[in-house]
Amino acid sequence: TVELEKKNSICAQTKERETNENETPKNCLGSSLNTSKSSVKEIISLNESSDEHDDDGTDENMQLKQCLADEPIPTNKAAFKNHPFFALKSGLTRDEVLAPSVSICGLFKGEPVYRRDDVRMVMTAKKWLYKGRKVEDGEIGKPIKVVKARKKPERAGFQALKSYGMGAGNDGTEESRERIRRKAEDKEEQPDGTERLYGKWQTQRWKPEPVKHGDKIPVNEYNNVEKDLLNPGLTHMTEYKISTVAKKLGVPYAPCLLGFEGHRGNRTPVIRGIVVHDHNAELLREAHDEFSSHLLEKENAERMSLLYGRWKSLIVGIMTKRRLEKEYGEIK
Repeated sequence: TVELEKKNSICAQTKERETNENETPKNCLGSSLNTSKSSVKEIISLNESSDEHDDDGTDENMQLKQCLADEPIPTNKAAFKNHPFFALKSGLTRDEVLAPSVSICGLFKGEPVYRRDDVRMVMTAKKWLYKGRKVEDGEIGKPIKVVKARKKPERAGFQALKSYGMGAGNDGTEESRERIRRKAEDKEEQPDGTERLYGKWQTQRWKPEPVKHGDKIPVNEYNNVEKDLLNPGLTHMTEYKISTVAKKLGVPYAPCLLGFEGHRGNRTPVIRGIVVHDHNAELLREAHDEFSSHLLEKENAERMSLLYGRWKSLIVGIMTKRRLEKEYGEIK
């Protein structure tokens, strides 16, 4: 087909261009040619387009995979950045590591070259919870990578004096103050200013513990519940002024944290709705329907009262003006 001819033509042009290169790094596939990233991307795009239009292109896909397998190692370090097939350990980002068992597929100026498929993402223990996984107890003290914590911008506005005490159990020492402050801010970083990162192989599947009837709603240090970590047995409700209804009925609830908005240091929490037990959700919905009707009547009465008040002010002003003109004459 035409698409297959284009793929083969691209591969042939790439190999012809690579034969003129002076530097020939070793490749585990036996190829010592230079890589053209644009050619790789063009081949991948052709493959995706062919998959959309041809369901029986098994032979073409096999030839495409073989063509991609023959791609050589780049000859400059900048080409390894975001390369789809090869990676250098020195070029990994802050949140990337090599898998525990990897094999070297070549050399670049004496530095081992690895496959991009062997690069893994790593995260802190708390971030793994959002992925539905939890770091195993035996791996807590064995992070796969320790990095310098990202510097947080200093808060503008009120700054506590050194003589201020914070929380119970504060004996006035700087160590006690720092411990309480770190606990309140829920920092992932260690006292030495580093963060511990863990790989997926150090985690196990995890789900929040279910909350039963009569149990307290588990909240974080800021007395709210994160929606991404919502426990089974709890319901997130976003109806207008639903917290007012829950407070009037005496139903236990907690504000719900949806996430953070903004970027870099200007990230602010987004709190919307409340979290209640499942068995109280239906009760609150029924009560909210009745509350909404009363609220509409109350708001309508307030609008009418405001409207009448404005008309009254207008009429009184006109009458006062006429009386003054009658008594003292028209003002020129």
